[in-house]
Amino acid sequence: MDDVRHTARGESWVDAAAGTVSREAFVSDDVFRLELDRIFHRLWIFLAHDSEIPSPGDYVVRSMGSVPVLVVRGSDGELRVLLNSCRHRGTKLCRGEAGNARHFVCPYHGWSYALDGRLITTSYDGHLPPEMDKADWGLVPVPRLETYRGLVFAAWDPGVPALSDYLGDIAWYLDTLFWRSPQGMEVLAPPHRWRVRANWKIGALNFIGDSQHVRTTHAGPITLDRVRSEKDGFYVTGGDSFQVVTDRGHGCTLTYLAPGMKEENYLTHPPALGAAYAETLGADQLAMLHHLRVFVGNVFPNFSFIESQVALGEKAVIVRQWQPLGGTEMEVLSWVLAEREADDGYKQRALRHGFHNFGAAGVFEQDDLEIWASATQASDNPIAQRYPYSFHSSLPFDRSPCEQGRWPGTTYRPSNTEVAQFAFMRRWQAAMGSPDRA
Repeated sequence: MDDVRHTARGESWVDAAAGTVSREAFVSDDVFRLELDRIFHRLWIFLAHDSEIPSPGDYVVRSMGSVPVLVVRGSDGELRVLLNSCRHRGTKLCRGEAGNARHFVCPYHGWSYALDGRLITTSYDGHLPPEMDKADWGLVPVPRLETYRGLVFAAWDPGVPALSDYLGDIAWYLDTLFWRSPQGMEVLAPPHRWRVRANWKIGALNFIGDSQHVRTTHAGPITLDRVRSEKDGFYVTGGDSFQVVTDRGHGCTLTYLAPGMKEENYLTHPPALGAAYAETLGADQLAMLHHLRVFVGNVFPNFSFIESQVALGEKAVIVRQWQPLGGTEMEVLSWVLAEREADDGYKQRALRHGFHNFGAAGVFEQDDLEIWASATQASDNPIAQRYPYSFHSSLPFDRSPCEQGRWPGTTYRPSNTEVAQFAFMRRWQAAMGSPDRA
């Protein structure tokens, strides 16, 4: 039967045996509301990098699903995540993207809060009944907050597993991006923000392992450098390339230099920082980075990363959050990071090229956004939803991983299948199908 439509009543959108996913999962507002409850209001959600809020009073405004929050460094130097909503009438305390404050004052009636969320005054304390304890009316704290290699995560579910357990094997790969030098990485500028008329999962799938779209979607930018593309084998995937799937729906794709791309002509990582890498990373991690041309991945649900080539031997790390706004719309946040030890010229080039390629008006970004919006518009109707999306190219390889991967996680070759994408969707289905903790 062609009609494979489902509803948000807990039925299955993913057919693991057939290799298909219902289009409803990418357009339905009912599915979106269920995602908020079962994923974004339960699991670890990436919010910021600690270099964005280095000093007491620094804060950034972010979201956890539908929930607006403040990530703030208190007077005691501790990080906190607080519900960005006054306890009096619910007004957002901070509506700019970032700043520094001595305390937070509600613009509606003047309720004031300390940086740790304590209620200081209602401005009309004399009108309060004597039994009201102001200690009970501070800003609502997010119950769980942890950092990993400078990455700030929070969760509304107090029973969520420890972040280290949640990350599992993907942490080994995160180390090679976010802690490959003794001082770690830093954000080079506030994130770009823009809205896309597409579902948040499209972005996550694109980053966890959609190598198949590069030749067609990004033919324009690659063609601009046709000489290098043809001569050095830019279109060719190195035989050592592979995808990694880890537990809890995380994964990444590692693309290595093709045979014609000699390292002396296409240096992959900065020699000036080589000593710093060797001081911090293990031998296996250094081997993983050697000859690595493109490194891209996603931590479930909506935290993505890509290592972007800036120039010969220079790379920037791009970080993404795919913030859901509805079944057919998301907000994208995009940061550029570089090693703290890098010189100012390196950082300036990393920032410029990072946003040039992957910012709001980025060369590659514009290609993706038009395609994603087109796919969403064409799928958001009852006729199209009779016919599922195909993930068939994952099936032959999903059943036969490499017998022995060199590094953590389950390894699959070639690197241009849909294995990592379909693993993400199966994890999504597992989280969506359970009313209990995912």
